Amino acid sequence: MRWYADAPARRSRQVVADLLVLGWVVLWVLVGRWVFGLVMTLAAPADPLRSAGTGLESRMTEVAGRVIEIPLVGDQLDAPFTGAAGVGTDLVSAGDRLESGVRTVAWLVSLLSAGTPILLVLLVWAALRVAWVRRARALGREVADPQSQQLLALRALVHQDPRRLQELHPDPVGAWRSGDPEAVRALADLELARVGLRSR
Repeated sequence: MRWYADAPARRSRQVVADLLVLGWVVLWVLVGRWVFGLVMTLAAPADPLRSAGTGLESRMTEVAGRVIEIPLVGDQLDAPFTGAAGVGTDLVSAGDRLESGVRTVAWLVSLLSAGTPILLVLLVWAALRVAWVRRARALGREVADPQSQQLLALRALVHQDPRRLQELHPDPVGAWRSGDPEAVRALADLELARVGLRSR
């Protein structure tokens, strides 16, 4: 299976197309990373929430521990402080949920924004390249067989510009009918050249 043409001009165009597709993919990956970072800025309040919640929880737990030491009433006074420490825990959880939610959205947005143009271009590129590979493989199998060369020569008579055919032979149809091996080979080579191949 060949991926590139034999003809230098056609092969150069294929290599340039591959490099352009690669550049397109790299560009959109960078755009996707930028979009991810941009969306993640929405998670900025998560850190202050967590730090405030951690601070509130530790302070209220500390106060509850000291209040409980008060004789007679300590057990009754620690409940509000323990409840406030629970609010601090809730704030930490809220910060975690905010960051997790924003991260999920950032992944979705960045994958959609970068993946869509990448996928579209890759599908077009792959369709064109696979079509060329299949055509080149089919034509390549026909080169060695003399009867297949006749078929390639006939295709050339059908598809090629008449002026190009007459440049090869004054009477290309007559040469093909008579089975002139040189003319048939030249016509077959002309048909192969349409896809950038050469007879080997």
